[in-house]
Amino acid sequence: MRVRILAATAIAALWGMSQASAQQPPILIGISTPQTGVAAVASEWEMWGVNLAVEEINAAGGLLGGRKIELMVLDNKCNPSEAVNVANKLVEAKVVAIEGAHCSSAHLASMKIVADAKIPMITGIASNPQITALAGPGRNEYSFRISPSDSAMMEALGIYLGNKKQWKTVAIVGEDTDFGRGGADAFKAVAEKAGVQVVSTDFHPQNAPDFTSILTRLQQRRPDAIATFQVGGDSINFLRQAMQLGVKIPYTGRIELGGRNQPIIEAGGMEKSISAWTYNATIDSPQNKAFVEKIKAKYKSEPYLQTWGGYDAIRIIAQAITDCKCTDGEGIKNAIKKMTFVNVMGKTVTFDDHNSAGRFVVLQTVLDKKVGVADIVEVK
Repeated sequence: MRVRILAATAIAALWGMSQASAQQPPILIGISTPQTGVAAVASEWEMWGVNLAVEEINAAGGLLGGRKIELMVLDNKCNPSEAVNVANKLVEAKVVAIEGAHCSSAHLASMKIVADAKIPMITGIASNPQITALAGPGRNEYSFRISPSDSAMMEALGIYLGNKKQWKTVAIVGEDTDFGRGGADAFKAVAEKAGVQVVSTDFHPQNAPDFTSILTRLQQRRPDAIATFQVGGDSINFLRQAMQLGVKIPYTGRIELGGRNQPIIEAGGMEKSISAWTYNATIDSPQNKAFVEKIKAKYKSEPYLQTWGGYDAIRIIAQAITDCKCTDGEGIKNAIKKMTFVNVMGKTVTFDDHNSAGRFVVLQTVLDKKVGVADIVEVK
């Protein structure tokens, strides 16, 4: 009888533990991303990585003894005002951390809100140098970035252009946003050192329908290359209209070599272009090969820089929660600061005094209508 009672007691205890595990509340992570607007397609690519990371973590048993991750995804439209509204909603929802806000202007607008609420926000996409300048101890301690800034990317590009000496003149075209102007300023700073003259600079509003006037001026100036700093729809519309007008000038800056621009590459419209980027699907590391195969199997496409950014950002948040054994913002923030992380590219990174772990720049080129990696440069 005593054995039966003990057995029954043990079963009841195990059942109770199982029920307690099942009843544990999920861990809510906020996502601030432009689901609509000029960067909507890039946002979709970002969510491929975010969702894959969450699925993998939850399938492995979740965090902190079985708690699953849940996402609260809100649309910031790549707009600073909308991003402020999104950040406030995520704070009110008591998310433990935020992945976002994708666009530089949106991220910058959100930084004070998350700092006041003591909620870490991490991006692998937004690239304006001010994000780095404003982050870290004594500044904004809750804003983190895992991708290099435009300054870092242009530094790497400038060294490459200076060594190759294939262009003497470049024209700049950028969107009139923190990303566009920040990228243009960063490029100008390195162009002179590389012996490249900037012959013109044009900015346009987001969602510009017609680039004819800018392209006509570029045809008249005939620069050796065009450095562009545009996102999503504006970039592809600019390239399409350039092809229609017969513009045959290589591109550089932060032009995307692949993605929605792939048909233009295959049509010969981007030959000899050189771009500073944060990721390429052909990077030869075991981690990246596995990542590419998973994304291809799930989405029938190779991953893009936004996919990588979303994936590694969620993995860093999850590792921080595991390391600190906590879900409070200050604990997660401190754990991120201390961690050593191996990213998808197989690079071991840590966060510096400006909360940045973005030290690797991928330089890409187009030759014979194919995109290749020219170099992976580590910058300080």
